[in-house]
Amino acid sequence: MRPGPLLVRAVAWTAAVAVLVPLLPGLFWLPLAAAFLLLALGLAEALALRRVELAVDVPPRLVLSLGEPDSVELAVRTDATRLLHVRLRQVWPSLLDEAASERFGLVRPGELLRFELPVRATRRGQARVAAPAVALTAFGLAERLVRPTALTELAVVPDLRAVGRLHARLNRFALRGLGTRLSARLGKGREFDRLREYVWGDDFRDVAWKASARHGKLIVREFRLDRSQDVLLCLDCGHRMAAPVAGLTRLDHAVNGAVLLSYACNRMEDKVGLVSFAASVTAGPRPGRGPAHLRRTTAFAAGTSAGYVHSDYLALAAELRRALRHRTLVVLFTALGDTDHEPLLRAVRSLFPPHLVLVAVLKDPDLEAAAALRPAAKRELSRTLVARDLWAARQHTIRDLRRLGALVVESTPQDVGTDAMNAYIDVKRRQLL
Repeated sequence: MRPGPLLVRAVAWTAAVAVLVPLLPGLFWLPLAAAFLLLALGLAEALALRRVELAVDVPPRLVLSLGEPDSVELAVRTDATRLLHVRLRQVWPSLLDEAASERFGLVRPGELLRFELPVRATRRGQARVAAPAVALTAFGLAERLVRPTALTELAVVPDLRAVGRLHARLNRFALRGLGTRLSARLGKGREFDRLREYVWGDDFRDVAWKASARHGKLIVREFRLDRSQDVLLCLDCGHRMAAPVAGLTRLDHAVNGAVLLSYACNRMEDKVGLVSFAASVTAGPRPGRGPAHLRRTTAFAAGTSAGYVHSDYLALAAELRRALRHRTLVVLFTALGDTDHEPLLRAVRSLFPPHLVLVAVLKDPDLEAAAALRPAAKRELSRTLVARDLWAARQHTIRDLRRLGALVVESTPQDVGTDAMNAYIDVKRRQLL
């Protein structure tokens, strides 16, 4: 129990009047009477507040989507018989953008006072949230501070709300096309379709030699495009992905994009896998599909973190050549370095022709703004020239990647998931895989 703000101000005024007592000897009893009256009223209010039973309803578990604005609902109820003023203060862990939230309200007898606290998660992980501190007062002469002991488990996961929005849109699209089915198409797939006679231009690797010997002429195998193809998502966890952009790190944006793309692949009946890499490669879930597999993929993506080490693209390419047995769409989420892009080009070159590589490059908004700036001073001129050289080097690297046969998506960190998904849908439409 502590004195309320009104009592503190009253005591201050009483002390000020006491200073004037030597100048007004006949009024010496006024400050003393006022002080005793205020103390008596404050003590009575403190005793009344002490008998009040307070309960704070906090959620036992909170799950927030990374980067999405959300709100937490808390409720306060008492058994008081009169109107009370409530001040609630909630301290948040470092996973959220705000350090604390404070709200004021009035709780009436028999009513439940609810508070909506807006929050936004900026870091992935888990933490414990202590219960809020609640201060009660009736007239402002005394204040009772209550600290409940309940704890809330907080978990910040990748942006599953974006996946939910995509799920709703795909459902509406599927309802419009209800009853339609994709027919099997011939192509360089793994599903056998039929045998036919050899014609000029057929690949000798498709020749069925036993059937050719039986018929006395060349017979080739014809295949159908696979309905279920392999997609492997690669998350760059090097030092460049630790830079913050729009309140989140680049890796956080890439994780959101990978989770969104994995859902789209699963919806298209493709098998999707996930790996992370920096100085070494960390293998995640192997290509698969289904709700359980998506949960494992999301959990692995949520556990990745960017380290202040270099990104070894050649080690990633060597691991993929060893592990991948079939033609796979390799989606690489990365941020280009300053000047030396030769390791990335060599890694992409080594993955062709068995696999198809899609490089999702996260743009640097600050670099583009500096390169587009019209300098007004000598220092700004030097900064602009350096920024333009770096930007030109990155554009040259993107052109080299496309010349090697890779698909390149250059996107802002906030839109990398949507742009990568559109590129994936285009790959399926053009039957490039």
